[in-house]
Amino acid sequence: MSFLSKGPKGISGGSQAAKILMTTTHNEVSVYEIGYLIVSAIPEEKVPEEADAVKKIIVDAGATVITDETPHREQLAYTISKKNLSGGYERHDNAYFGWIKFELGSDKIETVKKAVELLPSVLRALLVSTVREDTYLGKRAPALVPVSFVPIAPATISGALTDDRKDIVPATVEEMDKSIDNMVKEGI
Repeated sequence: MSFLSKGPKGISGGSQAAKILMTTTHNEVSVYEIGYLIVSAIPEEKVPEEADAVKKIIVDAGATVITDETPHREQLAYTISKKNLSGGYERHDNAYFGWIKFELGSDKIETVKKAVELLPSVLRALLVSTVREDTYLGKRAPALVPVSFVPIAPATISGALTDDRKDIVPATVEEMDKSIDNMVKEGI
């Protein structure tokens, strides 16, 4: 819902529908989730205090907290720079990730988002509109590696058709890689 604060130009170039959408959704109570990164320079024992500061902003705005997760240290997918108080930039490759799901009127949500982003310990925050129910399904099972086609010598095929299978040795990864490379070169 944060796109509503950008005004009608943020939605389809200033259309009348965007203006109506902004006025009709002005103070509806909705469920939101804010995910946030706390800078890794904060000592681990102080991270709960920083998470409480984020939660306090949300509660002070009149929100009802539904659930949350205590921040835990994560390796970031890319380096994030944040301007520090002295005007320079700090680069972060790690951060503490936490989230809070809460219910709040839409008229206060942009204020909450900006207040969280202004905390010096918050590296980045993302606010999304969601549903009350738990939507986390757990980690995905690892994908099964498909068995690739490996050409088999005719002698091996005839041996495979009989019960004499003791001589068959499974191909190594290197052999399979060579075979795949050969097939690609041949255009198969």
